[in-house]
Amino acid sequence: CLVYKTGSLTPEECAANCTFELTVVDVVEDREDLDENFCAYYDEDDCRFAYVYSYDDKGKIVIKAQKERECPPQVYVLGIVLGVIGAIVLIGSALLLLWKLITTIHDRREFIKFEKERALAKWDTGENPIYKQAISTFQNPMYSEGDL
Repeated sequence: CLVYKTGSLTPEECAANCTFELTVVDVVEDREDLDENFCAYYDEDDCRFAYVYSYDDKGKIVIKAQKERECPPQVYVLGIVLGVIGAIVLIGSALLLLWKLITTIHDRREFIKFEKERALAKWDTGENPIYKQAISTFQNPMYSEGDL
């Protein structure tokens, strides 16, 4: 609480409860030749607090705490989610364009094949035997134009 200003203690409670000698250093190293005990723990943000402690000639605790806590790099969830969505959309669009290209090429080949077959047709294309004209002319044999 003295070095990192975190924890549940207020600054006054922290000063009253911490009666040891505290030294802030840039980097804490685990060196066993100096008879120091290395400690490290992680907080709720997954940041690592590191310090070493030892005892002086009078039996008092001496703590060397690392100046900055070591935090892992932040993971940008929104960036990852948007990246995945964008990748899915791009891959889907590419697949649709590829499918459209393949279908167009196939349809053109089929149409050219159809046109060749139609040009080589041997049947008469003049009249449809099923089709009947909508207009019909009827002759009444009993009617004569001059008989009145």
